[in-house]
Amino acid sequence: MIDQLKNKKIRGWCFFDFGISCYPTLILTFFYGAFYAKKIAVSPEIGTSNWGFSISIASILSFLLFSIILVQGKNFFGNLKTRFFGWFYLILILSTASLYFFDESSNEFYPLLVIIVSLVSFEIINLFYNLSLHKVAPKHKEGQISNLGWAFGYFGGLCSLAIIFLLLKFTKLYDYKLFDISIFLLIGPFVAMWTILFGYSHIKNFMNEKFKIPNIVDFLKSIRKSKITPFLLSYFFFNNAIISIFAFASMFASFLFGFSESQILFLGVFINLSGIIGCLILGRYEDRFGSEKTVLVCIFALLLSTALLFITKKNLIFWLIALFIGFFIGPIQAASRSVIVKKIRSSDQLSAFCSFAMFGNVCAILGPFLVSIIIDYSGNIRYGLLVIPTFFLLSIIPFKKISA
Repeated sequence: MIDQLKNKKIRGWCFFDFGISCYPTLILTFFYGAFYAKKIAVSPEIGTSNWGFSISIASILSFLLFSIILVQGKNFFGNLKTRFFGWFYLILILSTASLYFFDESSNEFYPLLVIIVSLVSFEIINLFYNLSLHKVAPKHKEGQISNLGWAFGYFGGLCSLAIIFLLLKFTKLYDYKLFDISIFLLIGPFVAMWTILFGYSHIKNFMNEKFKIPNIVDFLKSIRKSKITPFLLSYFFFNNAIISIFAFASMFASFLFGFSESQILFLGVFINLSGIIGCLILGRYEDRFGSEKTVLVCIFALLLSTALLFITKKNLIFWLIALFIGFFIGPIQAASRSVIVKKIRSSDQLSAFCSFAMFGNVCAILGPFLVSIIIDYSGNIRYGLLVIPTFFLLSIIPFKKISA
């Protein structure tokens, strides 16, 4: 599997994910969001609320942009060139680098505008990354390459996380400052440099590529012929569960199992390591057994583990279940991407991955919203956990039509 990296385009594609994965890791998930809420916003509560609204606004804008490409893209753009995605790549770099200029004295809304712009840009270049899979992967090895790329993404996020974590540890006695500059102000420029360093080779390798945008009516006919609709329905359900896991994992660990912030950080590191192992192991066999069967195996594994998570109260058991979830949560996403590549003809893949991304935007709102409603209604965080295995259970139903 690793020997596939000898191919220049595959290597560039994998390192692209290695490069851009530092953005969600450092900006969205860990350090910068907390820094904004504590230091730039009027209060941590208002900062947390504003941050959440900004992420939601970016998801809505991304959804609308994908909708325009899907429905009117043929009229507006004709065919999309790599240059189109290159502009968003540049915007991501410039916007994250500009976070350096916002400190405690800044207007609290300016960094949020930058976050919205950067997140929309990230969504667009992630579309480009997914869309490139069918152009770099050899026939009948799409699943293997998809998992390899996903593993690289996990590893890139971990490496960038480790660097910032060590910088924070070594500058703790100096009020987290390096050359009298806050480490938190350097996170944005660090993400920008990391993205350029590891991501540019893929942009360069694909500079002359064109991606066809089919007519929406022809695309819908193609979807019907491909018989992929049941899988997309299943994806909608299990992706809601996956996004809910990511959205609430730290809260479940903190409030249900008493994890400290440092313990949550280490938990995230080991879950990602488990995800890398899962991608490398299941990726070796996915093309042999089928991508849809790999997805189904992952659904059953995640259904079982998240159901057990509801009843367990011991920290050791929680650790084991979390690692088990990590092992399957990467492969289920990588295999889902492989299904699209294998079942949709190349001329329709841009529209297919636009639809795929739009599903993700909807799930980013719906899944966490339902978990929040259950917690609010019941007054018990543990009951919110039940939403996740329920989504996995619902995602099995459409597979009856797939196997029919």
